[in-house]
Amino acid sequence: MAKAKKLKSGNWRVLVYEYTDEQNKRHYKSFTAPTKKEAEYMAADYALNRKEETYEDLTLKEAYERYIASKSAVLSPSTIAGYKKLSKNYFQKLMPMKLSKITAKHIQIAVNEMSADHSPKSVRNAHGLLHSVIRTYRPGLEFNTTLPQKIKPQYTIPTTDDITILLNNANDKIRVPILLASQGGLRRSEICALTVDDFTDLGVNVNKAAVMDSDKNLVIKTTKTVAGTRFVPLPQSVIAEAKSWQYFGMSPTVLQGQFNRLVDKSDVPHFSFHKLRHYFASELHANGVPDKYIAEIGGWETVEVLHNIYQHTLKDKQKSMTDKVINVFNTNFKNATRNATQKIKTPI
Repeated sequence: MAKAKKLKSGNWRVLVYEYTDEQNKRHYKSFTAPTKKEAEYMAADYALNRKEETYEDLTLKEAYERYIASKSAVLSPSTIAGYKKLSKNYFQKLMPMKLSKITAKHIQIAVNEMSADHSPKSVRNAHGLLHSVIRTYRPGLEFNTTLPQKIKPQYTIPTTDDITILLNNANDKIRVPILLASQGGLRRSEICALTVDDFTDLGVNVNKAAVMDSDKNLVIKTTKTVAGTRFVPLPQSVIAEAKSWQYFGMSPTVLQGQFNRLVDKSDVPHFSFHKLRHYFASELHANGVPDKYIAEIGGWETVEVLHNIYQHTLKDKQKSMTDKVINVFNTNFKNATRNATQKIKTPI
C-alpha cells in the first residue's frame, strides 16, 4: 500500500497508481488529508472499491482527450489545435456517453444531424477524428457510417493580371509574401518562419514553418513534409525586396488577414492566399518546366501529388487552350466555310 507523504502545507498526501498512457507516462489519483492516517485510509478505500478501469469505461470526451494527448508529441501544434477544435464543437451529444454504450446507430444519427447545417468536408473531417478515437479505444465497435456526398470544389486560380493588381495595391507588409508565394511557391507557414539569413544571392532556403498551437502561440517547427525542406530559386528583384522586408516573424493569422483585406478592396476575383502557390505550379507546368523539377522546388512529395493539383489548376488554362484549338482550324479552313445562303447540290 502506498504511504502518505507530508506536504509543505502540513497536510498528508497519498498517490494511487491508475494507468500508464500511450506515451508510457504513469498517471496517479491524489488523496490529501490533515493527518497521515486519514490520507492512507482514503487511498486504501479507493483502491479496495474501485473497478479495474477499461477503455470502454471512458466517456467519448475522455477518449478524445486521451487520444489527442497521445498524439501531441508526434503531430504538429496546428494539427493538435485542429483536433481540439473538432472535439469541442462536434458530436456533443455523444461526448458524455460511455464508449461501451455507443452504437453505430448513435454515430449515424450524430452524422445526420451535423450534415443538416455543415459542409460535407466538415462532416467528413469530424467523423474522421471520431473514427480514429473509437478505433483506438473501442476497436470492437464496427460502424460503416453513411457520409454526405463530396461536393466538387470550385477553384478560382488567380491570373498574372490578378496578381499584378494585388502587387500594385499591396502595402509593404503583404507585398513580399505575395511575391514569395506566386513566384516561389512558398506556403504561408513557410513565409512566416523565414529570416533574412535564409536568403542567398540565388534564392531562399526553406527549412521550417510557423504554426499556431492550441493556445494561440506561434511555434516554429520543421516543414510540413520532408520534401518541404528545399532551395527555391527566385528572381533577383524578389530577393532584393525580401532581404529588405521589415516584417519577418509575422504570424500566419496576420498574414492571412492582410491578404484577405487586400483582395476585398482590389478588383480581382476572391481567392485564398494558398492559390498563389497553385498559380506558381500551373504557370511552370504550362510553360514546359518538367513536373519533377516543379515538385522539387515547390515542396511536393511526389509528381503524383502535383498532378492532383493540376486536375483543377490547369482548368484555368483550359479555355485559352480550347480557343487556340478552335482558332487553328478556323484559320486553316477559313476559305472553306459554306455560305449560309448557298444551297447544297444533291449528288447524282
